[in-house]
Amino acid sequence: MGLSTILEGVRILDLTRNIAGPVATMLAAEMGADVIKVEPPGGDEMRQWPPFVDGESVYFVSCNRGKRSIALDLKTDDGRSLFQRLAATADVMVENYRPGTLERMGLGWSNLHEAHPKLVWVSVTGYGRSGPHAGAPAYDSMIQAYTGIMGITGEQGRPPVRCGGSPIDIATAYLAWGAIMTGVHTVTKTGKGVLIEVSLMESALGFMHAYLQGALAGLPLAVRMGSETMGMYPMGAFATGDGEYCLVQVSNEHQWKRFCDSLGAAELAADPRFANNPLRVKNRDALRPLIQDYLLKRPAREWEKLFTAAGVPVSHVRGMNDVIADEQVIARNMVKMTRLAGGRDVPTWGVPVKINEGLSSRTLAVPAVDQHRAEIVAELERVEKASSKQEGPWISN
Repeated sequence: MGLSTILEGVRILDLTRNIAGPVATMLAAEMGADVIKVEPPGGDEMRQWPPFVDGESVYFVSCNRGKRSIALDLKTDDGRSLFQRLAATADVMVENYRPGTLERMGLGWSNLHEAHPKLVWVSVTGYGRSGPHAGAPAYDSMIQAYTGIMGITGEQGRPPVRCGGSPIDIATAYLAWGAIMTGVHTVTKTGKGVLIEVSLMESALGFMHAYLQGALAGLPLAVRMGSETMGMYPMGAFATGDGEYCLVQVSNEHQWKRFCDSLGAAELAADPRFANNPLRVKNRDALRPLIQDYLLKRPAREWEKLFTAAGVPVSHVRGMNDVIADEQVIARNMVKMTRLAGGRDVPTWGVPVKINEGLSSRTLAVPAVDQHRAEIVAELERVEKASSKQEGPWISN
């Protein structure tokens, strides 16, 4: 079984916006699922986020390939009626509404589970569906602040900063993708639908695992350490001879010896202040400038090759143009093509899951708002007609 067929025959209603939910359903589409993106009449708000390629947001393009779009106003009777008809043909629904919103429309878990008992509901929220902050608005950046990630990110003595990219959104997307797979498996085993929750907050707490454990144990914790960490040394970004940086991480004594050998720094390996990791952590302020002096002797890429050959985890700190041209990134099909609604093929990021060593290269399209309405409705009518005769591929849940 290949990557593009593992979810073949599974229909997913995607009622998500922004990043976390859409990435989860996009991964399902790459695996063969029929993903119907149910958008509000104006479309996913992310469609309006700059920058744009051929008039389409790069944010939206990066999260929504392989889907079909239909616009429904769930605040209207007609919109809810059509949604219910679609739900009767679906295996999974993924949504990221604030808790209580769908319930007020008569489309809550109890409503849909009663009408469609085999339907899997995957709920993606900011803070979870219960608790005092359940209804609060949430985006990646504010969750970084809420869960302490920003509190430890940045330089000592300077203001906290958010992590670049959207790490909490993407981590939550991967959990939601796992929830989709779990739900499909559960129905296969039990014949009953299930409500599975993931949230940005709970995903983010996992990023803080050691800090969280330390705080729970009542231990004193460092606040902001730049690119360093509290648990090992050397660990951090060092300037090199060409002005670029290398990220160094030495996790054990074998690596420390090979690191010193590669530097040509026998005196560091022999220095009792740095004899083991706890001592190096304790004496990091003394060790840091000594390592820095050595690393200024060569350019970043030379150090990367030298340390990699020695089995030492060191990486040149790359820019995005370096990343998209990287031979390992390309070898793993992490740059592939997608097709814009206007027909143009553009590169996009690939699928981070491989099955049977398969590397998906299919070109999936990014939909325009409501692009597939006629197709979806016509298909629905055929399915309903066939179901009434007990002949269709989908039988109402």
